[in-house]
Amino acid sequence: MSGDWTIADLLRSVARRGGHPAVIVSGAVGHAVWRGADLARDATALARGLQAAGMLRGQRVGICAPNSPQWIVAALAIMAAGGVLVAIDDLSDASQLAAAIDASGARQIFITAAHLATAGEMLRAKAVATIALDATQGGGRPEWPAPRGDDSGALPATAANDAAVFGWTSGTTGSPKGFLLTCGNIASNVEALRRLEIIGSGDRVLLPLPLHHAYPFVVGMLTPLAVGATIVLPAGVTGPQIMQAMRDGDVTAIIGVPRLYEAMLAALRDRVARRGRAARALWHLMLRLAIWAQRHTGLRPGSVWFAPVRRAIAPHLRYLVSGGARLEIGTEEHLEALGWTVLVGYGLAETASMFTGNPPNERRMGSAGRPLADGDIRINAPDSGGIGNIELRGPSITAGYVNNPEANRASFTPDGWFRTGDIGFVDRAGFLHITGRAKEILVLASGKKIDPEGLERIYGAAPQVREIAVLEERGALVALVAPDPAHIREMGTTSLREGIRVALAEAARDLPPHLHLAGFALTDQPLPRTRLGKYRRFLLPPLYRQALAGGPRRAARAPGPDDLALLRDPTASAVWALLRERYPDQALDLDATFGLDLNLDSFGWMELALALQDRCGVALVAADIAAVETIRDLLRLSTAGQRHERETVSAGLGDGTRTDRFLAPVGPLLATLGVALYAINWLGMRLLFRLRVVGLDTLPPGGAFVITPNHLSYLDPLAVAASLPLSRVRRVHWAGADPLMFRTAIRRLFSRAAHVFPVREQRPDAAIAAAVAALAAGDVVVWFPEGWRSPDGTPQRFLPGIGRILLRTGAPAVPVRITGTFEAWPRGRALPRLARVTVAFGRAESAAALSVAAAGHAEDERVANALRDRVLALP
Repeated sequence: MSGDWTIADLLRSVARRGGHPAVIVSGAVGHAVWRGADLARDATALARGLQAAGMLRGQRVGICAPNSPQWIVAALAIMAAGGVLVAIDDLSDASQLAAAIDASGARQIFITAAHLATAGEMLRAKAVATIALDATQGGGRPEWPAPRGDDSGALPATAANDAAVFGWTSGTTGSPKGFLLTCGNIASNVEALRRLEIIGSGDRVLLPLPLHHAYPFVVGMLTPLAVGATIVLPAGVTGPQIMQAMRDGDVTAIIGVPRLYEAMLAALRDRVARRGRAARALWHLMLRLAIWAQRHTGLRPGSVWFAPVRRAIAPHLRYLVSGGARLEIGTEEHLEALGWTVLVGYGLAETASMFTGNPPNERRMGSAGRPLADGDIRINAPDSGGIGNIELRGPSITAGYVNNPEANRASFTPDGWFRTGDIGFVDRAGFLHITGRAKEILVLASGKKIDPEGLERIYGAAPQVREIAVLEERGALVALVAPDPAHIREMGTTSLREGIRVALAEAARDLPPHLHLAGFALTDQPLPRTRLGKYRRFLLPPLYRQALAGGPRRAARAPGPDDLALLRDPTASAVWALLRERYPDQALDLDATFGLDLNLDSFGWMELALALQDRCGVALVAADIAAVETIRDLLRLSTAGQRHERETVSAGLGDGTRTDRFLAPVGPLLATLGVALYAINWLGMRLLFRLRVVGLDTLPPGGAFVITPNHLSYLDPLAVAASLPLSRVRRVHWAGADPLMFRTAIRRLFSRAAHVFPVREQRPDAAIAAAVAALAAGDVVVWFPEGWRSPDGTPQRFLPGIGRILLRTGAPAVPVRITGTFEAWPRGRALPRLARVTVAFGRAESAAALSVAAAGHAEDERVANALRDRVLALP
């Protein structure tokens, strides 16, 4: 095969394969096989038919359809007949399809019936001839309504500089630009990949990526056909469909993108996590050992250890080819540790896909490989570390953008090098390393330059974050976040915003200050991406501003038949009426979410739960609230036997657990245990953490009051307890997080001995009622107003619950500031380290005095805000 290689040569090669499978299509009820001889025969016949119908050399012909053998046949036929393939995204709507037709100049298009139904009128108006790609005959065989020629006559000869494909840039930083790839551009890449001998006639290659992109078209379609391998097409791009295709096709290689491989790892982690803590710990230990062995010895024990895992997924899968975006070295290491061989390459649509690659026997972890197809790389304007703008030169690069001289001047140097827009360096062995994209680099008001992709990987590692895009807004670093409600509920909160705030702050703890987010906005919409998974970053700023302002003004959707039936239930109807009354300014429908659309936090849920019980007779337990995401969920819950006998909400947590029993006096055995725990803690805090207590003499001499410390660490309650004399501790009740303090029998025993009552974020009313009851009995309550341990050591907002307690009881509050516990035992650290801890007590102050000392919409908020100010003012 040479630079003069043509599609006609490819078709002759495929035809010689006879009955050997060329394409396998996975489906819900089995799989279909297209033999090489059949594929070549259909493509050749269609090419001759197109010629006979008058298609001219160089004529541009479109395809707008999902991946299928028919797509492959049509593409091969167009190019074999001397035409120019215009591959259009199957997800294009009528307006986008019209724009693609206008930009490319295509006057004929292979199209599906679904697209024809929505865009047929537009195509007729533009005089674009259509050929139905998905029509079938009665027997199920593809029907090609295009005029067919006979089997005689040669297909036209093509030269290396003849145009073969009209393509577009990915559109990550702006509107896509059109360009032409020649037969020589494509042939040079296919030939270079063939010479690597990565796959051969015995391989089966999974292709889950859309064929209208250069990477799957050249690397995933043309190259396997050229070397005699079999292409395996999944029925769709969902995880189960891809897994089914891997089994149906018995695949040996995957042509994928980083998001696919990250999803594979996430699925494996979730599967292991469901097997319990022991399995998860063993999994992580084995992975770490396998990665260590790879790095330091070159050995790959994971290929043996994880062989059962690989067999369960695809027993003969060897190669994971990654392109289209940068694969993180951590992802690559994990995949290699599991025993697969990861082949990372780099290229752009303008370079006919792969420009560099890592051959199996000459790989360098973390790199994009060395140049293929006689290509050259140079780094323009490198910094002191050798990092600069990546420029390329070689036979696979397009000659330029169509009708866009300005883009050509910007993208090509006077001496003929292509400016990729990417940033990186070439190491001493000639391997290319990508560090970022020039147009995506964020420049902050401070002048700091930030690569958003790197930060997105760090912040996006939090399980509470489904997607995150980092951007610059008014000189500050901000993020647009799509949260994962299920993982946030596992944190014990109903507030999506609070859950994301804590997750992001925890992720940023080890980052330098200029990489900390100045703000974030939440969205329930998927973030805009290209079909290969890269963010369309030019769309992010307006989406961020829209989300920050509360999101787009969603129009209420009319209820469907099932929803109307649900609303006919008297209880559901009453709940619906209550919601419409409480949120008159919201465009409510049954898909509206409580977390994002109504922005309901724990106290909002408390108020709504009380209203539901009083007005509708619906009593929600904590598990109910945790499971409710949309209004439809709540309505179904209210009608599905989830109504409970009315009870005194203040007395329980809603699951049969009554908080008042945790306030009752303990017997002599528990009292003795409490004293022993106090003594051990008193001694340990002083010996290990050199506890220093300030202002203890300011405590009220008697009566009920609330101690209100800031919250930095699990050590905080231990520090406060060790600061108080035993005579005080005997009449102190502690608010403790459930299930942390009550998950097991031994924890419940210790909590009871220490006078701890449970707090559930989903039922703050029960915890407030318990605190009020303890204060009414003349006792002391320790209440952490922040609710959460600080994820980064900075003070958080004081929640209004403390204001409600103080206003309802009239008890004074004692502000307490704790320092040193975050340094000793921050979030995410398994065990504490030794550090000096200080507990400073302030003077007690009444709710009345606090309510006039700070701003806030409601009185409980003003009390909480003023109390926070008092705590922060302490030394």
